[in-house]
Amino acid sequence: MRRRHYAKRFLGLPTTPNTAGDAEQAGTCGTVSGAPARALFSGMGFSALAQIAPLLTNLALTPYLLGRLGLDRFGVWALILVFLATLTVLDGGVGASLARFYARHGARCDRDGTGRLVVGSVAVFLGLGALVTGLSALTGPAVVAALDVPPRLTEEAEQLLLALGPLLTLALLSNSAIALLQANARFRSLAAVSAGSCLTYAVAVVVVVDGGQDLLLLAALTTIRYVLVTAGGFCAAARHFRIRRPMLPLPIERREFVGYASRMQLSGFTVFLNGEIDALVIAALLPVRYVGIYAAGYQAATALRSLPLYAFPPILTRMTHVYVARGLAGAAREFHVLQSCWLPAVLTYGAVTTMAVGLAVQVWLGTGLALGGAVAAVLLAGYAVQVAFTGMRTCFVRAVGRPGLETRYSWCATVVNLALTVPLTMLFGVVGVVLATSIGLMTGSLYFVVLCRRLADLHEQRLPKRWVPATGLAVITAGLGELLVLRLGWHGALPLLLAGLPVLVGLGVAWPLVARQLTQGPRTPANVPVKEETS
Repeated sequence: MRRRHYAKRFLGLPTTPNTAGDAEQAGTCGTVSGAPARALFSGMGFSALAQIAPLLTNLALTPYLLGRLGLDRFGVWALILVFLATLTVLDGGVGASLARFYARHGARCDRDGTGRLVVGSVAVFLGLGALVTGLSALTGPAVVAALDVPPRLTEEAEQLLLALGPLLTLALLSNSAIALLQANARFRSLAAVSAGSCLTYAVAVVVVVDGGQDLLLLAALTTIRYVLVTAGGFCAAARHFRIRRPMLPLPIERREFVGYASRMQLSGFTVFLNGEIDALVIAALLPVRYVGIYAAGYQAATALRSLPLYAFPPILTRMTHVYVARGLAGAAREFHVLQSCWLPAVLTYGAVTTMAVGLAVQVWLGTGLALGGAVAAVLLAGYAVQVAFTGMRTCFVRAVGRPGLETRYSWCATVVNLALTVPLTMLFGVVGVVLATSIGLMTGSLYFVVLCRRLADLHEQRLPKRWVPATGLAVITAGLGELLVLRLGWHGALPLLLAGLPVLVGLGVAWPLVARQLTQGPRTPANVPVKEETS
């Protein structure tokens, strides 16, 4: 009976009447709370394809750009991308909030509300782009002078700073289009748009970039990629929004959105402090080439971190719809179903990839960038713990409209990070910078577990009995395999694919040992007690 009950809950079938008095009372047209599990897994697959396309593009192009541009010029380009990533995070929390509010409007079949949100977000992003353009014109030379940029690259760096405003606007608009597709479970269309734009960008870079002063050309090609994503995304999602007067969000909608976005912005600011600021610290203290070395390790770590996160868009959409239909108790039950499989799977994945990534970076870019591999391994250890313990909880708090809890744990991680940065940097140099970040992420993640337990009694299950030997065997297998690949002496994007095989073999070895317990479902009663926070 319990096995059948779990199967019903996993498939989204009702097991009890909907008595959620705290649910948002609105029509749930378009909800996926009753969708089959195969629809959720299909969404995860296409979501993964959509998000892995940019990562694979960057991994493939990085060795090419290093060879064409040289390490110094590549370091300048990497620094500009750091500025762009920082500014997209510091957008007032608008970008991070769109997916949740698009999903709410989609669950209610409110096309007019979605249209108002689209127009409002476009207006905000245009204003932000204009502001950044003006600030770049005024402060560009001073910013370049403050960084250790070689004199021969100073003019190019200043010109790239002027392009930040338009790049920022288009990047944010493309994120809005992506969020709209995710919120309406249009993951197949999203995968097509993302893959098509990345393929176009990659081909253009290989054909056009030929060394020399090509940084502005790279910026132009990046602009074209964002335009393709924006246009393709909004066209694919055209049936989900309608633009009519009033074109901007209503006052009550603005108040709710601004309140949510402000809390998301506080969390986003900690993302800047815990991630992007590392590159800025390195740029301020070391030659600009070290930014390129850091960027290589950071890129590898974030790429591997992102693989489990590909499941987030369909899960967040589903959990938001479940909350609309069944309230906080229904969302909590959904969390326990998913987390019982998520935690052991992600911890095993994190252990294996942390072992492999340092050697894989050397296979990718050469043994001369072994320091980048060390940066990647230290960062990925922190990322693995963070994703395992906060992944499903992040979806939960966003779905139920409590992003403030995410903000609190993010600031905890930031405080620990800032407190440790100076002493660890003095002891370990560049690796000390990312070690402080990793320790901060782990500490903040454990605090988030405590906060969610107070809110809704979200708790962890015991790891499967065979998890430790399975994970240990997978780590050893992956490590030995990476050493063999490195000894071949091959370097570049294609050998990097070969370096992924030991990881897959290691995970394949671990799966039979834990698969049965993972697929049995959560070992808790169906009716989990839920606490309401009164603040």
